[in-house]
Amino acid sequence: MSKEHRTHAASERANDLWCYQCFTMDHGEKCIIGNGGNFSDYEHKCTDDRRICMVKRFSYTTSTENSTSSPKTWSLQRNCTNKCEPGCIVIGERTKLYACTACCETNLCNNGTGTANDLTIKEIDLLLALLLQAVLTVIMYPS
Repeated sequence: MSKEHRTHAASERANDLWCYQCFTMDHGEKCIIGNGGNFSDYEHKCTDDRRICMVKRFSYTTSTENSTSSPKTWSLQRNCTNKCEPGCIVIGERTKLYACTACCETNLCNNGTGTANDLTIKEIDLLLALLLQAVLTVIMYPS
């Protein structure tokens, strides 16, 4: 009886996932709203172990005693990833910073705005979020 040997590459399943890939810092507002709601310019074939599509969004609101502003998006990123933890982190009281991530695993599913109960945030993202919170607080409520 002979035993069949497969290399690691041969036994690994193919990655045929497609996600939208863009970043507001590079692509501007079109990464948020697409081209009339169409994101086809940003279709990207995922590679390696990146088998999850994600949308990461940073936004903020400001509040007074009587009202709260509508959320304003500061940064948004769409991409393939190998790890995604859905959810939101909210920092602040009068000025609230929202860092949210939405995750999905079907082709071109990351076309939302990242407002679901989904967030993944790395240490550098948290540092940027805290920095933005401090800047907005100083601007909105000078001493």
